[in-house]
Amino acid sequence: MISLIFYFVSSIGFWIYIYGKRDLGQKIGYSFFGLGFLSQILYITVKSFITKSFAIVSSEDLIFFLAFLIAMLFYLFSLKYRRQLQDFGSIIAPVIVFLTALSLQSLETNANQYNNIWFYLHIGFSILTYALILIATISAVLYILTDKDLKGKKLNSFFVVRFSSSIKLLQDIEYKSTLFAFISLSLALISSSIWTALYIGKHWIWEPKQILLSLLWLFYAFILHTRIIKHLKGRKASYLTLIGSLMAFIIFWLVRHPTF
Repeated sequence: MISLIFYFVSSIGFWIYIYGKRDLGQKIGYSFFGLGFLSQILYITVKSFITKSFAIVSSEDLIFFLAFLIAMLFYLFSLKYRRQLQDFGSIIAPVIVFLTALSLQSLETNANQYNNIWFYLHIGFSILTYALILIATISAVLYILTDKDLKGKKLNSFFVVRFSSSIKLLQDIEYKSTLFAFISLSLALISSSIWTALYIGKHWIWEPKQILLSLLWLFYAFILHTRIIKHLKGRKASYLTLIGSLMAFIIFWLVRHPTF
């Protein structure tokens, strides 16, 4: 759990760096990544000493050891390619968080599975994600219609009159809302994984909504990749935002979680 928390904070730090390119985010990311790595070494060492065997016996230990190896490889590469791997940490740290969550042991079955911090975090971050997606959707629609009328020289249209002076602001709000929606969705999925591992006894539930939310996360990762790496802007970027919004709307309103 300590390792998970450290890598969780590290993920947030790397995401802060991606958003604002601020050195503080980079320092938080690498510092807490290091603390997480040290806590993994300590756990493996202590458990191996107590059990008098290397801590890879159970399936949970194997997953935890896999997370440890990924962290070790990232650190080794960072020794030489630190500046080039700054953005890469925003992907590696969440992957390690997810794997560490999978390695958690279940709690007692009589624990209240709906009255705990991880369930509340999952619900809270999920709702926040949809709120951010809604803001991104509105901004994308206004941007597309305003840009279309401007290029069509419809200077007296409602959208040109109302929003032409703030068209760059609309796209900026769309981008930032999409970015924060991705971060919030990541936190929702991570907290969900921890919750199911601890209180349901399953590390992954093969049910439609969880699978679709994971696909939605991958699509938003693709959107951000095209914006950050490929520098995609304009209406093409906004159309991708609307596709993601449609997917989120379907998942939220038409797909339900099973009752545990």
